[in-house]
Amino acid sequence: MNYAIILAGGIGSRFWPLSRESQPKQFLGLFSEKSMLEQTILRVSSLIDKKNIYIATNKAYRNKITNFSKKLGISFQNILFEAESKNTLAPIGVLTHKIYDKDKEAVVIVLPSDHYIKNESRFIKILAQAISVAKKGLIVTLGIIPDKPETGYGYIKINSKTYKVDRFIEKPALAKAKRFIKDKSYFWNSGMFVFRADIMLQEMKKFSPRNYGIINKIKENKSLNKLWKRFSSLSIDYAIMEKTHKMALVPADFGWSDLGSWQAIESLPAGQAGLTKDDKNGNMSKGCCVDIGSKNTLAWSSGRILATIGLNNIIVVETKDALLVCAKEKAQEIKSVVRILKQRHLG
Repeated sequence: MNYAIILAGGIGSRFWPLSRESQPKQFLGLFSEKSMLEQTILRVSSLIDKKNIYIATNKAYRNKITNFSKKLGISFQNILFEAESKNTLAPIGVLTHKIYDKDKEAVVIVLPSDHYIKNESRFIKILAQAISVAKKGLIVTLGIIPDKPETGYGYIKINSKTYKVDRFIEKPALAKAKRFIKDKSYFWNSGMFVFRADIMLQEMKKFSPRNYGIINKIKENKSLNKLWKRFSSLSIDYAIMEKTHKMALVPADFGWSDLGSWQAIESLPAGQAGLTKDDKNGNMSKGCCVDIGSKNTLAWSSGRILATIGLNNIIVVETKDALLVCAKEKAQEIKSVVRILKQRHLG
């Protein structure tokens, strides 16, 4: 059978001040009345029975996730509450092992909970294709066909004849990204994976034996909480995907953004949940915004009137208790602001 692991433990620091540690973006209805987590579950439930949907999240969000699970019909037993953040290897490994114990022929789909997907029917079709490939014993990643030289995403290079993954590439400089866009063998790394549970566990045993050993020792929630701190803080990309020889890529073109930063908003279509675009000057706004003479500026108001004059390549985000003003090229540094605020106990 098919199963899904939905990753919902991040704090979305680069989406501050809208996303907070107490209310991260996966719980927000940024572009819909439904939260991004709800949208992710509903999007995949046409392909996977809800009894086979698992969620990995931080224990700090227990109450929020419990409410979501009741509302959406997800079993409380299918939720992994992480004692502390350990990146993605640990939660994916623990839940994959749990699923394998239940179903030795399980095919697992890993999905982040903070993605925007425009064409959901196309998404399901491509996901079904990836499942077919995974059943052959390959670990499949959905590679997004790039439409611009993006420096905020990681890339994947494939062998163009076989679609086997050649290598993973960290977020590139602009010059390199411009070269990638001209080469059909490069794709954006979506962070979405499909694999047979037995194959993934074999690769974990091979490439991350220490963490695999910890996974095997977990028998119930009590031992999980005790052993969790022993896990290495590793991404599954670094620990497994970049090392295995079983990686394959399925090209994806369903209208995607990972909404990892405020700059990602620019890829969304006009009219999406109140977004307004000024194509002539490259501006985008949401809420009660007034502008005179600005260019390539994002203005986001959560309530008050927001007026901008003569700005260029600037992000301005207003919430009830915070204001962000940021040069677009510095948007990836917003997470540093969040770290400083946490150190100062300012939330």
